[in-house]
Amino acid sequence: MTIDYENSWEEYAKKWHEDYPELTHIGDEWIGKAAGAANSLAEYEKLIEQKFIAPYINEKHTVLEIGIGGGRTAELLLKHCQKLICADISNSMLNATKNRLGEAKVKYLKLDGITLNEIDSKTADVCFCYDTMVHLEPRDIFNYLTKIPAKLRGEKICIFHHTNTLSDLGWQRFLKDWDNNLMGKRNGTAHSVMTNTIMEKFLSHLKYKIIHQDTNSVPRDCVWICQAPDII
Repeated sequence: MTIDYENSWEEYAKKWHEDYPELTHIGDEWIGKAAGAANSLAEYEKLIEQKFIAPYINEKHTVLEIGIGGGRTAELLLKHCQKLICADISNSMLNATKNRLGEAKVKYLKLDGITLNEIDSKTADVCFCYDTMVHLEPRDIFNYLTKIPAKLRGEKICIFHHTNTLSDLGWQRFLKDWDNNLMGKRNGTAHSVMTNTIMEKFLSHLKYKIIHQDTNSVPRDCVWICQAPDII
């Protein structure tokens, strides 16, 4: 049995207008409230920009964003970087982001979910992955972590955000949907069972240099600032 991330997000995109007719951009429904981070979209965007973008990304950087959703964080990244590479497994999400941002300073790449072969080697200074790993199974996260270093150059800064099932809010999320994801079947949009301890093991094993672990800004989850290794 497999998790079909691609078709799950394609189906999500098809239903989005019906579910959120008041919104202009897909992804703007994720305001960080359930994660304990914010109470409005503006507040959540401010937190993401001030905590996880502005301190680490500057106008000389090319940024690779993996899992762009509808382009919300991509729009924030563009305010700080020289060039942005938007990569996603869903064509609908890529098209939504292209409609939102256009093509100036932005390149769009369709991923296969496994190899990252679509991304050139040593093409970016920073890898940014926010609100994406919360949906990825731990082995899929580990797989991406093995592939990302080859795509980076220079400072090789990485910002990774994933769910922490053992936090109070993470446990509430687990209890909310565990019984809808049984017998090896799991919707690709559901949250994975993941912890900061597992992620620390992944990063350490793969020789990422951990700069900062943040479990306070987004209380349900965990955000890592780290530096990718030269060679795995």
